[in-house]
Amino acid sequence: MMEKKQFWESLKSGEFASMVKESSKGERLLASKDVYHVMKPIFAETDDTERMYCIFLNCRNRVIAIEKLFEGTITQMAVYPRELMKSVINLKATAIIMVHNHPSGDPSPSREDKALTMKVAVVMTGIDVSLHDHVIVGDGYYSMADSGDINTIMGRVNEVFSRGI
Repeated sequence: MMEKKQFWESLKSGEFASMVKESSKGERLLASKDVYHVMKPIFAETDDTERMYCIFLNCRNRVIAIEKLFEGTITQMAVYPRELMKSVINLKATAIIMVHNHPSGDPSPSREDKALTMKVAVVMTGIDVSLHDHVIVGDGYYSMADSGDINTIMGRVNEVFSRGI
């Protein structure tokens, strides 16, 4: 049986992160709790910078890939929806789940997190890709889908798209 210290070293080495990414391909993530449990070991690899991952899903909501798209500092990062869109198209994804961490441990979304989610929702809606959730990982997690934020954001986005120009 693996000792606690040995387990922690393996976790921080990224060994588990690559195993999680590889073994998740083809699996379904049915709830935000599932997303959190898959992503927590990946964020344990480095816990002093904000990082944004995207879980790319096929039309049956099975995982195509989990990729790190952006990395910043301990308190912020720049995210470019254009780069996210390129990955979506290259992987032929029909849905995504955004996941990022808060090194402070507080998973509550900032105003910037909600604005980013809105921006990504507009871009994804424009190319017929579903944004299922934006999960923030810290000491625990916050799901924008579970909290109703995604429904609110998508309602506003769909209103704009339905009005036209």
